[in-house]
Amino acid sequence: MDLQYFSRSEKGKRGNNEDAFLAEKIGDYWLFAVADGLGGHMAGEQASAMAVKILRDEVAMGINDPKDTIELIAYQIHDSILTEAATDRKFYGMATTLVAALVDESGACTVMNIGDSRAYTIQNGVIKHTRDQNMVGDLVASGKITEEEALNHPLRTVLDQALGDPDSVIEPAFYKHTFNDGWLILSSDGFHDFVRNGRIMEIVAAGGIPEEVCGKLIEEAYKDGSDDNVTVVVVREKELKKLKQILDKG
Repeated sequence: MDLQYFSRSEKGKRGNNEDAFLAEKIGDYWLFAVADGLGGHMAGEQASAMAVKILRDEVAMGINDPKDTIELIAYQIHDSILTEAATDRKFYGMATTLVAALVDESGACTVMNIGDSRAYTIQNGVIKHTRDQNMVGDLVASGKITEEEALNHPLRTVLDQALGDPDSVIEPAFYKHTFNDGWLILSSDGFHDFVRNGRIMEIVAAGGIPEEVCGKLIEEAYKDGSDDNVTVVVVREKELKKLKQILDKG
């Protein structure tokens, strides 16, 4: 299996970009990630940058079990951010979300999520996403509000946990996915707080390479009112099997 992917980050109307991302092949695995920093200028940027750097460096050291590996890395990131914040006052209060995906050469995908950055999977006409670890995500999961109501809820920015937050008990959520003519999309909340699932499906269904789809998704977020940093990583199989079967038959 081979993957085709593209990633892009825009600062929007914010003075700086506190998002960071990864999208690359490391050894036998593809690694994708989005981190959204908290704590204001410099602090937020530092936290998200630390998260993706530590993640990349540790994955490059080798992987035994994908879930165990990235879970241990998450705790390492948390401790490193706390140490950096205690050492340098200008980084006091910094923290970050992190959504990461490891994909092996069979197409097996392990997703970890901490905070309210998000991973979507789209397969066989069905879109699913990770649960946001914030107060609104809890309300949606309990059935007290709908996903539509969550988009404008006043508590949507209150996180349950974040890496580097001294008050957080870090409990990563894990998800399994297998690529089979499907798509994987990772995003910061500047994107998914504004773009509905149905619109994401429409853009993906219209086709195109990941670079084109990524650009359309980011454009849609700003068209729908986002003024935040927007980061999107788009991944698909390089050769979609069903399309190949149709072409072979023709």
